Amino acid sequence: MKPFVQKLLWMLGVPLSIALVMALSGDEGILGAGLLLMFVVAAYFVVGVLLAVFSRPNAEAGKALVLAAGIIMLVGLSTCGLILAGLH
Repeated sequence: MKPFVQKLLWMLGVPLSIALVMALSGDEGILGAGLLLMFVVAAYFVVGVLLAVFSRPNAEAGKALVLAAGIIMLVGLSTCGLILAGLH
């Protein structure tokens, strides 16, 4: 497996698995998972852009962080949003 794909899978797998475990604990866990994913996406995006622009040897890690932030926004936050919309 290529190093870029390995980095991307680790950066996706860890926060999404933690959010999944949190979401299984009920309504408060779903809210906590959504908040966790929002903070992770913001941190991944900022750190990824900084690494991609300013760090030549770690540019690959920066690109993986930015891509992971986009995938987490698409998968994680949309899932938490749909679950929260149905909690009424």
